[in-house]
Amino acid sequence: MKRVLFLLFCLFCACRLSAQTASVARVLADNQRKEFVWAIGYGYTLEEADKDAINTLVSTAQSVILSSDGEVTDSNESFRQRSQAISNIYMENLFRENLPDKDGMKRVLRYMPREDWDKRDNLLKGKIEDYITAGDYASFVDAKMRYYSWAYVLMHTYHNNEDPITVDEKPAQAYIHEAIRQCLNDIDIRVISVEHDKENRNYPYKVYVDFSYDDMPVSYLEFQYWDGSGYISDGIKDGRGILGMRQKPDEITIIIDCLHKELARQLEPSVFMLLESETTKPSFAEAKRSVAVGVKTQKSVDTNSAKIDSQVNNQIRAIEQTYESIEAKVDNTKPFEQIMMDVVGAIQGVTTADIRDHFTDVAWDHYQKIVANGKPKVARTPEYKFTKHDTITICEALPLKLEFSKRSFVEDVVFRVNNHTKKIESVAYKLSKSTESQIMAMKWDDSARLTLISFLEDYRTAYCLMDIDYIKKVFSDDAYIIVGRVLKPSGKRFADTPYHADITPKTEYVRKSKQEYISNLRTCFSSKEFVNIRFEECKVAKGYAAKEGIYAVQVRQLYYSNNYADDGILTLAIDMRNDINPLVRVRVWHEERDVNYTAEDMIDKTVSVEGSVE
Repeated sequence: MKRVLFLLFCLFCACRLSAQTASVARVLADNQRKEFVWAIGYGYTLEEADKDAINTLVSTAQSVILSSDGEVTDSNESFRQRSQAISNIYMENLFRENLPDKDGMKRVLRYMPREDWDKRDNLLKGKIEDYITAGDYASFVDAKMRYYSWAYVLMHTYHNNEDPITVDEKPAQAYIHEAIRQCLNDIDIRVISVEHDKENRNYPYKVYVDFSYDDMPVSYLEFQYWDGSGYISDGIKDGRGILGMRQKPDEITIIIDCLHKELARQLEPSVFMLLESETTKPSFAEAKRSVAVGVKTQKSVDTNSAKIDSQVNNQIRAIEQTYESIEAKVDNTKPFEQIMMDVVGAIQGVTTADIRDHFTDVAWDHYQKIVANGKPKVARTPEYKFTKHDTITICEALPLKLEFSKRSFVEDVVFRVNNHTKKIESVAYKLSKSTESQIMAMKWDDSARLTLISFLEDYRTAYCLMDIDYIKKVFSDDAYIIVGRVLKPSGKRFADTPYHADITPKTEYVRKSKQEYISNLRTCFSSKEFVNIRFEECKVAKGYAAKEGIYAVQVRQLYYSNNYADDGILTLAIDMRNDINPLVRVRVWHEERDVNYTAEDMIDKTVSVEGSVE
């Protein structure tokens, strides 16, 4: 029996070797590379030969693009400059064969059927078109420019003259370029005041700047500015920023970031590789702005910069007037103002007062995480607003700039103070003004709106601070949790055996138990330096009658960290019947918004009144 098995094994090996030899012969006979894309690499080791084969295939990739009459033709110079991106987009699942040595050198053949190469061409076209569409429909200018710019960069890798990409019968590259220029031109930047602080030796001048787009405050924007000796990376939230300057400025040079290179590192590696090469990095003259100061330098600026008559402040006041029906005003704000002044003084290092006594243990723990994780600096003069909500007063907001090794963020921090003890009970990152206004515009009572906003602030903050304990507490034991991830065509970068490659990207949706979800989060958080989450395009719904106290929220969530990012639609169903301990009953993530799956549907179809999930 063993002898029979051995003979069968030998026969199998012989047949496989014969098939491989025939395959190699067929590939090498295709001199015009009409059936296969291939290259042979040489080296003293198989690893060196393999790397050489891949590099050769990448560097000569332009020779496999066919003209309309079927003849091989060279492409233009920009095609040769995209080797790394070609490797990432086109070189997945290459077949490999080790060839006999020649002249003492190892040899490796790498190849791919032309049919699979053409599929990748179609995939690339689809990705570019999707980014253009996303840019057209994006609600916020930073997202618009990101989508358009990434489509523009990927256009460097698409050279199929038989199937050109057009938008409204206009070449896509020209359409994208004009769209980005229009976005940049519609961003209005104005200096509203300049403060001279003699005590600050490094940055004695503070320049207060407004950013608006289409007559609305810019929700988020990243940029660089010249501080007098070099360019500094910075960002704004809700249209207002403060720039530290080494010298008294007559004008400010600002370069708006419309490429989002670091975000591309996680979300779109092909774009990141292209942006690493200066030869394929697009440049838009409109991104660089020289903004005249045009205002007198003051010794100090009013501590409430919202009083300054500026375009952005007027816009924010107009937004807030749409929901200033909140009745619970704070009569005596002095105790709360003093708490905030003490906290600011401690962050700025201008006071040695011990602020620990201002916090409960839980709130102090969150505050310590904010201070420890992001090296905070006060980003602009605080604009305090105090709102009474049940037993607490909401003190908003302290704008902090959080700095990490490769990223910086501006976050407005909300402090919630117990009205009786005057201790801070919780600390959270404030929602953007646009997201907050979408909730406050609902025709609900004050308590319902403020409760939902506070919950979303706490939920977002827990992920930003990687607070597993809070997340574990807030999810119900029977929570219905759907997570999604975009799958690559193959787990292998290069295949060693032939197969028919399917390079269409897929998104896998998996249901997780609470225990599985928390366990996965714990593992993910352990590898991260930071997590930042943005909520935009917010839609909300509220249950009535038998479902009173059930809320649903649907937001576009941009999640990114030092080693992962995604952009999708997050839907939550929250049970707030016990408002002290709200519970997430449902958490679903989709890559794109589903018009058949709205926040109202979550109330009507998904959440049962008994607290379980249908």
